[in-house]
Amino acid sequence: MHRFRLLRPALAAAALTAACSSPSTGTGTGSLSGSDAKADTKTADASGATDGASADDATDGGLTDAISADAPDLSGFFDDVAADAVDTGIAFNPDAACNAIAAQGKPSPVALLFVLDYSWSMCMDPSAPLSDLNCATDPAKAKWSILVEAMKAAVPSLPDDSYSGMVYYPDVKNSATVCTVATAPKVPLALTGPAGSTQRDLLISSLPPLLGDNSPIASTPTGDALGAMYSYYAATPESALPGASRYVVLITDGKPTCASSAANAPAAITAAVGKANGAVPPVHTFVVGVPGSENARTTLSQAAKAGGTAPANCSDTGPNYCHFDMTAYPTPADLATHLSAALAAIKGQAIGCDYKIPPNPQGGSTNYTFVNVRYTPGDGSSPQDLIYDPTCAGAGWHFDDPTTPQHILICPTSCTTMTADANAKLDVLFGCPRLEK
Repeated sequence: MHRFRLLRPALAAAALTAACSSPSTGTGTGSLSGSDAKADTKTADASGATDGASADDATDGGLTDAISADAPDLSGFFDDVAADAVDTGIAFNPDAACNAIAAQGKPSPVALLFVLDYSWSMCMDPSAPLSDLNCATDPAKAKWSILVEAMKAAVPSLPDDSYSGMVYYPDVKNSATVCTVATAPKVPLALTGPAGSTQRDLLISSLPPLLGDNSPIASTPTGDALGAMYSYYAATPESALPGASRYVVLITDGKPTCASSAANAPAAITAAVGKANGAVPPVHTFVVGVPGSENARTTLSQAAKAGGTAPANCSDTGPNYCHFDMTAYPTPADLATHLSAALAAIKGQAIGCDYKIPPNPQGGSTNYTFVNVRYTPGDGSSPQDLIYDPTCAGAGWHFDDPTTPQHILICPTSCTTMTADANAKLDVLFGCPRLEK
């Protein structure tokens, strides 16, 4: 579990402001396609495979001096420090003689809404030729069955204080509803709760059965499904998900096949994902492409990037795509293993790298240009002052909203390092100019 440390400043507030110096510069269309191609004649339109150093020491002078107008009012900012949390002050970064006060906090709760592709092609065996438009002869080897098993593995690991929900698309009941989507989740977002909770049970028991060769040819209205869930989030008040960061987890095997809706065009999907990521509060989107989405990789990658979940140095043209690309794992066993790993990584990134900004207990305002983040590895090696980088082009962090921030978000590159380090520590430092690129 990552945690924050709470430290006392070593300098009086006025001296702290005067000591801060300028920070140093840090060092970190395609179209959706798939395999929902079955028609009465089983003509294929399925997707193919073509596709740091110390600062000046000083004795603790308290926080009684007047604060400069250039720095936030830190007087009494954190006055509930346990005796064993008191330090003699923090050296900030190698090039700035500046002491800061570090705030204690905890990872934010998260809301994870799973949006699952239930199109007819999910009945296929991922290892079968893409030209084979028939369901898997062994139902356990069907992509939908593998996804259900991955969900069964993921749901028990969700934190008790998370919020979770699920919807599948289309909401198919007969041949007239193969492009219909639900306007609300099949399992509405609610507190996940402890092991064995009703919510955990519903996330699995509400998953529909595997479609078969005689089932309606369910299509893939991905844009409509995402739009409905973003609207659902927008209508969900903060009081229903208090303090939670909002996420969608999209898992699909191919291109939208409901062309009658403009929302299903690739560019429209990417735009909708980006709009949700920029909303207040934002909804970030993870994207997983299972076998069948080979020719969709460019657009799925673009969607993940627009959704704010892409790792650094990813590419829309591969081989390191910005979404979780499962197309390299066509055998049922490999897909099961890597899909479960992807869901675990999603949970880790969402839960372990999103922190609520600690409030000023005395109600004072905070100058967010005087906020920094420090990661201390659990192996005892030197602390690392992370760079503020809204683009997340490498290691670093950013605010959820640059003007009225509520959360500190760790960029994917740093997040991967931190979530793999069970003893990592994270400090939020107040009082020194922000380290920026």
